[in-house]
Amino acid sequence: MYYEISLENLCFETIIGILPYERTNKQKIQIDSHFTYGTNSKNDFLDYCLLKNFLQDSFKQNFNLLEDALRYFVEEIPKRFPQITYFCIKITKLEIFNNCKVSMQIQYPKEQNGIKNQSRSSTFHTTQSR
Repeated sequence: MYYEISLENLCFETIIGILPYERTNKQKIQIDSHFTYGTNSKNDFLDYCLLKNFLQDSFKQNFNLLEDALRYFVEEIPKRFPQITYFCIKITKLEIFNNCKVSMQIQYPKEQNGIKNQSRSSTFHTTQSR
């Protein structure tokens, strides 16, 4: 069986960015993520507490770019959580600008069984503030 876990609105402050003030001042980010994992036993499960902690603790590295963080997740999640077959992670800088948020996301794997995961790219929903 395959299951999907979503970790949404994971917010915390971290050092991320290449601008001088971003290297010295923490900024608030939000992570929204979806993970698909498979299991053959009802006793097997994905510990989403470990997954959440891994996502948050990874930012102690003080990544330079959002791309660096996303590449790290593509490299490390399959190693640390081998039961995960697919994931999509979106990182949002919540306060970088006064009038908008900046987000970047990545999917892993890009294709499953030769089929692109286009349907998954619309899994994130945003609410615009007025």
